[in-house]
Amino acid sequence: MKAPIIIGEKLTIDEHQGALVDLQRLAGIGTLTAGVAHEITNPINVITATCNNLLGQIADDNLDTDELLHYIEMIDQSAWRCARLIRTLRNYSYLNGQEFVSRDLNLIVEAALILISYELERQYNLTIETELEKNLEPINCDQNRITQVLINLMVNARDAMAETGGVMSIVTWSIPDENAQGISISDTGSGIDPEVMPTMFEPFVTTKPMGLGTGLGLAIVSQIVEDHHGRITAENCPEGGASFTIILPCHQPNEVIVNRN
Repeated sequence: MKAPIIIGEKLTIDEHQGALVDLQRLAGIGTLTAGVAHEITNPINVITATCNNLLGQIADDNLDTDELLHYIEMIDQSAWRCARLIRTLRNYSYLNGQEFVSRDLNLIVEAALILISYELERQYNLTIETELEKNLEPINCDQNRITQVLINLMVNARDAMAETGGVMSIVTWSIPDENAQGISISDTGSGIDPEVMPTMFEPFVTTKPMGLGTGLGLAIVSQIVEDHHGRITAENCPEGGASFTIILPCHQPNEVIVNRN
């Protein structure tokens, strides 16, 4: 048996790849935090405005039970929305190593959208369409890393449509014959240069202008999918734009399923 290859006399190749995945994820958290902060502003404004209305009507002795219950419901819903946004960002930023647990793929898609939808829709004027198959069987995966895959692909789609705006489509479906599930992220951008297609998942390959891309995003996506014993493909759409498709097995080889939903 060969000894592990050491990088910098400290990290094996596998450890180095894992560290690179974590660093790439953390590098994007600052941008995600800004979007989440904007999203949190809305429910906080609802809470403060509702409280002011309550105080005013109490002072005027002009508050009936129905109005009070309505105000309480608004405050409760807005508070839970804030909590969900913060919890999603906290879970994504938490470094706990690679951990495979039982998760709903659709919920992972929703978590990724919580983190990035504000930026896509408000700052880049993109339309997000989802077609998520209902009642998907849970898959055994590392939720943080699959979320990272989705965010990386969404950012790529965003960049492909940055100048003109467009539509991003996210679809999930089951593949019973393979005991697997599929997810695709498509855009209406400029598509992928055919010359880049064969090497696009290799490290340091990028079509972005100098300074705007490291060429590591798709390489990391490919590595994470491979770690999940899945596969990823890319193609140009006949109507324009590009589509990335990921197939993930519902169960990992020799897995011990841990359900932490």
